[in-house]
Amino acid sequence: MKQLAKLSALALVALAFLGLTGCLQVHSDTVIEKDGSGTANFTMSMSPAVLEAITEMKDLDMDQDQEIPMFEDINKEDLDKAAEGRGVKITKFEKGQVDGREQLEIAIDFKDLEGLSYVMGNLMGGSPGDGMGIYETDDGNFVLKEAHYDFPDQPAEETEEIEDVAPQADAEDEASGEASTLTEQEKAQKQMAVMGKMMGAMAELDVRFTITVPGEIIESNAPTVEGNTSIWAINAGNMMEQQGSDMEPVITFSSKGLKIKAMKE
Repeated sequence: MKQLAKLSALALVALAFLGLTGCLQVHSDTVIEKDGSGTANFTMSMSPAVLEAITEMKDLDMDQDQEIPMFEDINKEDLDKAAEGRGVKITKFEKGQVDGREQLEIAIDFKDLEGLSYVMGNLMGGSPGDGMGIYETDDGNFVLKEAHYDFPDQPAEETEEIEDVAPQADAEDEASGEASTLTEQEKAQKQMAVMGKMMGAMAELDVRFTITVPGEIIESNAPTVEGNTSIWAINAGNMMEQQGSDMEPVITFSSKGLKIKAMKE
């Protein structure tokens, strides 16, 4: 399931949760224009029970493969700061309760996939530089696939601020200390209880990612292709079928009439 994080730059934050829980409703749509710019729309929704279980997972160190971003920590100020100077604009940011569920809606305009990857990488708080890119193929067409960017490190002054604030996080330290004092048996029991909550919410799973490219698709590894749109859909009914599959997006499309500055291998 970890490979699913490559589906879309916008999907990164959602899939940090999905890789461990699988109990979310996530819709992400990325549309790329003829010059490489585009729009990305993202909606994530989860029940209070799932949100509580994710918090417990962090306290029990169950997020070993990825750092799970906490829902309450996601804010527009951080996104705007990351977008500054990157050719990215946050055009919509709404977070709150809808029908008793926590919901997040984000809409983004981007100049290129590098800028989008940077913004979503900051939102994730995970592996910096991972995202999507467009490369030129040997026959002169384009291929959209995984890319890694050499983004600059965090400025020193920001690092110092974080170090100064960290000691004040007494509540977090106390929770971490409590988890560390549990016996292996107690920890295992708590982990089983958390996973039980997740399994109970499995029917919530409704994940759909789409990537629309500006040229005719020659080949795509998406399960479904409609016109120029590649579609990945995961739900409680097909999740076991998707597990273990190569879900990294690889979309080869025609470069005819396009003005995209392709990346170099």
